[in-house]
Amino acid sequence: MKFLIISLILWSNVFAQDDFDFAGSNFNFQCPEANGLFADAEQCDLYYTCEDNIAAPELCEDGLLFDDSNRNRERCKLPHGVDCGAREFVQEPQAGIDPRCPRANGIFDHEDPLECGKFYLCDKGTAHEMPCVSTLVFDVSIGSCVRPTEASPEAKVCDTGDLANGGLKTIEGFTCPGKETIGPQGLLQAHPVFPHPTDCQFFFTCFFGKDPNKFGCSKGQVFDSLSLTCKDPLDVPECSCWYDCGENSNCPGTCQADCSCPVE
Repeated sequence: MKFLIISLILWSNVFAQDDFDFAGSNFNFQCPEANGLFADAEQCDLYYTCEDNIAAPELCEDGLLFDDSNRNRERCKLPHGVDCGAREFVQEPQAGIDPRCPRANGIFDHEDPLECGKFYLCDKGTAHEMPCVSTLVFDVSIGSCVRPTEASPEAKVCDTGDLANGGLKTIEGFTCPGKETIGPQGLLQAHPVFPHPTDCQFFFTCFFGKDPNKFGCSKGQVFDSLSLTCKDPLDVPECSCWYDCGENSNCPGTCQADCSCPVE
């Protein structure tokens, strides 16, 4: 939803957000009930506190909107999910804030046009860079990270540089097959699981065979590609010396994951 910007001059006077010296009559607002919080008819971040039928105007912090969808739980919140209806106006953006923040409060796209996996959380005018979980992208329309296939038209589109893999993303040398896979038990896996190509402790789950998600076994355990479970290293021959070469090793400290010595 897009909002028009209206100047505070429309309130008959110019005043700071923390400088409310006006009675409700200045805004021609009549309290519908003796006490409570009530939305302005035109401005989505303006509301009134009514006490004994006397209205006092209140502004949400810059970037927040007044949500009156839950009776007796009215409050200012981030725009996502707030239905402003005909309340199309909002206050001018706050001046003097971090240039990466369009508003003092909110969740916004990263400034890097090639970065879709990070976003800015702006709190009182200060920007905090936040990451999405691996394989997800930020969608500004909902203020959250989603799978690329579920992104809205408002979500930023980035060139991931994965065209050489048919558009599939590569993480730490691993690329999903791009389709459903027959698992070691002979069953079709919609979300197949694979061992990490270089690290016995970790493995990847490919969501619908395409999006790699990295997971790990507990410290001291390794991933078994046959049972697709985490096990003691001694039960997984190819990773039995991942953590320790053992006292009887011919090459203690330099052995490979399967306990063999490096070829000279």
